[in-house]
Amino acid sequence: MSDIFAFCSVSISPLRAEPSDSSEMTSQLLFGETVLVLEHDRQWRKVKSLCDGYEGWTDEKCISSLTELEKNDWEGDKILLFDSTLIIKSNEGNVLLTRGCFISSKQKSFSIGKFNFWRTAPIESCQNNIVSIAKTYLNTPYLWGGKTIFGIDCSGFTQMVYRFKEIYIGRDASSQSTEGKSIPFAEKQAGDLAFFINSLGNIHHVGIILDDNKIIHAHGWLRIDKLDIQGIKHRNNIDYSHHLETIKTFMPI
Repeated sequence: MSDIFAFCSVSISPLRAEPSDSSEMTSQLLFGETVLVLEHDRQWRKVKSLCDGYEGWTDEKCISSLTELEKNDWEGDKILLFDSTLIIKSNEGNVLLTRGCFISSKQKSFSIGKFNFWRTAPIESCQNNIVSIAKTYLNTPYLWGGKTIFGIDCSGFTQMVYRFKEIYIGRDASSQSTEGKSIPFAEKQAGDLAFFINSLGNIHHVGIILDDNKIIHAHGWLRIDKLDIQGIKHRNNIDYSHHLETIKTFMPI
């Protein structure tokens, strides 16, 4: 690839810590997501997501080149897909998209650079609030680095839910905790983010606050648990699984 821009041209592409299939998956690229190509190493490309600035390695076969003009044209057209899944067609056959991928805002047939795609079904618009969007991910299995309904981690969940309301936050819980406005526990509202610390004092977990002192978060699976000023208690457990550090608000949402 000679161009410095590209887009994810498969449904979901792993982002890895190192240029190897055996390396840890730290995040994912979703279809239509644009990237800046930073480095080359054999078939691997180190990329920087233009959605959140996150960097990682992806196989070159999962991304396709764009000129800067093509990238700008697509950035001005794309919207987030809210449907749980959607099949689009390409010259190579069907592509199964999932919630959080990007799709054209205008047309059933669309192009990303020199690549052509078609959809035969209408797409659902997202008019929901933060809590309603969050609950559409209930029972999604936990997956380190995941960002989809097929597997998601705690910060991937909060990032994707907020993205549907055009609130763009970092990829990791630690970076998200530096954003927004800190508020006391008594002032929390549904839709705020709660952050939790580990035994070393580092932020390692995040979830979305619900009404009635509950929280929705990815822990084993996307679940709802009790929340108090000390942290999270699982429904059938007297012990705390996570210890509360701070609450951040991004209101109005």
